Amino acid sequence: MEEAAYFKEDGDTVYIRAEGHVTAAVCPGLKSRLFARLDAQPRAQAVVFDLAPCEYMDSTFLGLIVGAQKRFAASGGDKILVLHANDACRGLLRTIGVLGLVALSDENVAFPEDLERIGAGTRASAQLILDAHEELSGLSEENRRRFAGLTSILRDAIRGDKDD
Repeated sequence: MEEAAYFKEDGDTVYIRAEGHVTAAVCPGLKSRLFARLDAQPRAQAVVFDLAPCEYMDSTFLGLIVGAQKRFAASGGDKILVLHANDACRGLLRTIGVLGLVALSDENVAFPEDLERIGAGTRASAQLILDAHEELSGLSEENRRRFAGLTSILRDAIRGDKDD
């Protein structure tokens, strides 16, 4: 199954479907669309992620979910609803500490038919990956240790780019 994310606003609800082995490759386009909507008025009343067709999520995608949850809550929203996470995805959500931030459900929620496909296209920048991992590092001391090497390398790379 090819990696992709699908996005649609319908009224005051944002729908996202993650498909395949979801990695940082889909995050630039998805983050841009989702965060722009979460910052817009009138504010979104619900954000729903469907993980039924998702086989795996990398840490950058998990960090995007955490960042989205924080923005949604800051605008007065409740918890992002995550649907149909398989055992592997539930395990990742639990291990990284995301499970307590979101509402997890296996209920059937009707999604709009014409979701926009956001494929793996634009390369994820070092800043996007750093931001995602800083979100995850902020969840626990264990995550801070887990991602310390990566965040250090990314910060150095970003500083090096600015020095050029």
